Amino acid sequence: MYETYWGLSRPPFPAAIEPDAFVGCLPHQTALLKLRYCVESRLGAAALTGDIGSGKTTLAMQLARELPEPFGPFIHVVFPRMGPAELMAWLAVELGADEQLLEQSGAGVESVLRPLQDQLAAWTARGRHPVLLIDEAHLLDNSRVLETLTLLLNFRTPPGIDFTLLLVGQTALSGILTRVPHLGNRLALSAQLRPLSHDETVDYVSARLAAAGCDREPFAADALATIHTLSGGLPRTIHRLCDLSLLVGYADGLDPIRGSHVHEVAIELPQASLARAC
Repeated sequence: MYETYWGLSRPPFPAAIEPDAFVGCLPHQTALLKLRYCVESRLGAAALTGDIGSGKTTLAMQLARELPEPFGPFIHVVFPRMGPAELMAWLAVELGADEQLLEQSGAGVESVLRPLQDQLAAWTARGRHPVLLIDEAHLLDNSRVLETLTLLLNFRTPPGIDFTLLLVGQTALSGILTRVPHLGNRLALSAQLRPLSHDETVDYVSARLAAAGCDREPFAADALATIHTLSGGLPRTIHRLCDLSLLVGYADGLDPIRGSHVHEVAIELPQASLARAC
């Protein structure tokens, strides 16, 4: 709606990042490099943690796009709150097993581990390296599921099976892995997405505007400082503040947007998203 007013070719701060619109700031590039290293070096398993809205899922999807051809298929579990047998069956089906396996998961995890192992072996035989990503992994509060993931990693021990397991979740995931050392100790590395600093927030906003074709500066310096303060450096909240500020700026004929305008916009956002900065 406001693109023409600000000279934009597309919305610069969408709720969902388009594949060709990823803009990585330093924390994201660092975490992405670590995850790529884990996968491409075939280290077995890694974790990515961060606050709500820090960009974990966006980063995971960017990883899937950047991995070279041999690394795949990329299996993304977005709702991990399943029993161990159901989760293993779901992974097996996504890798190519018959969907009837989902109905057999009620017989216990032992009934689905062999089909999952066979699928992983089949992909390895084709010269591929499956990547199994479990999103919202901080919800894995079931000890049996965590134990089963450890068993899953045991599949990598004999020759002929190769894959990577990635656990992505909120910062609580680190505590879970500490309490379950038999799984935590199997991770090759753990990357953490920290909030953006003030300068990184400024660079991020500028880069997203430039990627959307903007050749001007809609936000004054005090507006950028306010965006960083209210967002706590979390990309999701940065997007919400910037998007709504650009809309209000267009509606009110502002140029540039000032810090006071951002404060007014923030009142219309869910306060929970601003809590860390207030």
